[in-house]
Amino acid sequence: MKIAIIPTTGGSDPFQGMEFAKQLGVEGVHIGAYGGGLDLIHKTSAERAEILKRIRSLGLVVSACIGWGGEVDLGKEEGLKENIEWGKKLNQVAVDISGGLWMAHAGIMPEDHDGSQWRRFQDAIGQIAAHGESIGATMALETGPEPPVVARRMIEDVGSRSLRINFDPANLLLWPPHIAKAHNAPFDFDAAMRDFDPIEGLRTLIPYVVHAHAKDSVLRRDGSCEEVPLGTGMTDWPVLHSIFKENDYQGFYAIEREAGEDAMGDVARAVEFLRSLD
Repeated sequence: MKIAIIPTTGGSDPFQGMEFAKQLGVEGVHIGAYGGGLDLIHKTSAERAEILKRIRSLGLVVSACIGWGGEVDLGKEEGLKENIEWGKKLNQVAVDISGGLWMAHAGIMPEDHDGSQWRRFQDAIGQIAAHGESIGATMALETGPEPPVVARRMIEDVGSRSLRINFDPANLLLWPPHIAKAHNAPFDFDAAMRDFDPIEGLRTLIPYVVHAHAKDSVLRRDGSCEEVPLGTGMTDWPVLHSIFKENDYQGFYAIEREAGEDAMGDVARAVEFLRSLD
């Protein structure tokens, strides 16, 4: 089991967070590709090399770069060319700092794979993936905005080894109410648990999973939902871990804690929880 933490959880100084990662004895850190204390996208390759050298001096590796978190929608014409070029820049950042791997929310993909929006997604993602192949980068689509079967269909339609999955089981329970609202539709709890179930979602996507967020959440019948400390929600990490092991998963579990009054304490407890699964 390889564990990473996000070193800016609960603070803004990534290097202080990296020291904490070292104290926890984890193997890696999961760092942002732009903004924040590192702002890697605006650094030169030489500057990124120096940052990576400092990370490695702590006995750590970068599990993956954190890319788009919801500000990009490759299904829309507006800003599409600029976002494709942005994706290519993130490919290069990832090559320089994280072995080529970065994760992204690319927008809410439609379930209709015969329409123009699907083709727009497929073409845009395909361009970024083709560039990734040429330089050794991989964009990992993060689960949540669409059912896992839809994400798998997109990967197989694009057909590139540089397009894979960042599996976030908590997102699968957090997104359905937002999707219903975006479609002006009533929230259907039973349909959400059928289409976004984390266990079946992992079974669907495991051939393409190269990175995972160790994260937990709850979803209620009234459509309310929230992120909770790892091991206290509905994602059933013991079963997820067994599926990962059965499929010889070699990637990281990157602990993501975006809420809570004691985020870094939750991260430390999450490390203990994950280790207890082995």
